[in-house]
Amino acid sequence: MSVKRLDWPDWLLSTLWLVVIAFIWWMAVRLLHIPEYILPSPEQIVERVSSSPTYFGAATAATLRVIAVGFMAGVAIAIPAGFAFARIQLLEKSLYPFVVFLQTMPLIAVTPVLIIWFGYGLVPTAILVGFSVLFPVLVNTVAAVKNISPRLYFVTSSMGANALQTFRYVDWPMALPYFLSSFRISLALATTTAVVGEFIAANAGLGYLALRGVRNKDPVQVISVVLIAALIGVLLNAASVLVETKVLRKYRD
Repeated sequence: MSVKRLDWPDWLLSTLWLVVIAFIWWMAVRLLHIPEYILPSPEQIVERVSSSPTYFGAATAATLRVIAVGFMAGVAIAIPAGFAFARIQLLEKSLYPFVVFLQTMPLIAVTPVLIIWFGYGLVPTAILVGFSVLFPVLVNTVAAVKNISPRLYFVTSSMGANALQTFRYVDWPMALPYFLSSFRISLALATTTAVVGEFIAANAGLGYLALRGVRNKDPVQVISVVLIAALIGVLLNAASVLVETKVLRKYRD
C-alpha cells in the first residue's frame, strides 16, 4: 500500500511556518509574562502597523526606492565589468583586486564620507546598496563567461556570426542563469544594506524609523520595522525566483 504524498505549494508551507512562529511568539509573551520593552507581542506589532499605515507605508516606499536605484546601478556596472574582466585578462588582473578591496571595506565606515559629499537622503544610501550588489553580480558574471565552452565560439565564428550576434546567441543565454541566481543573493544584501544605511545617511525609510524608535525607546516600532524589512526581503526573493523560472523556461523553450 503506497502512502499518498502531500504536494503543498511552497508559499503555503512558508505561510504555515510563519503562523506557527507567530503563535509560539504570542504564547511565550503571554505565559512567560515578557514585558513590552523586551519583546512586544505580535498583536501589538499588528496594531501599531495597522493604526499608522501611512507612516509605515511612506517609510517602506522610501526604502524600496533606495533598493531599486542601488540595485539597478550596481547591476548596470557589474555585468559589463564582468564581461570585460572575463574577456581581457590584463583588465582582470589589474582591476579585480581593487574591486575585492572595495568589497571588503566596511561600508558603514565610508558612509560619513558619502554624507559629506552628497548629504543625507537617497544618493548615499543608494551608493551603499550599489556597492553591496556589485561584487556578487560581477563575480557570477565573470564565472559565467569563463565557463562558456570555446566550441560554441568556434561554431558561431565558422558560421560567420559577428560579435553582436555571438553575444546575443551565445554569451547572453549561457550567462543568464548565473545573472539570475546572483540577483537573489544581491537583493537580500540590498535590502539589508538599505535599512542599515538609512540608520546613518537618510532622513526617511525603514532604517530611519528604526533609529527613531531606538531614540524614543519604542521597541514596538523597532520590531515592526525589522519585520517589514524581513517581509520585503522575502517578497523580493520570491519575485526573483518567479522571474528566474519564467525567463529560463522561455530560453529553454
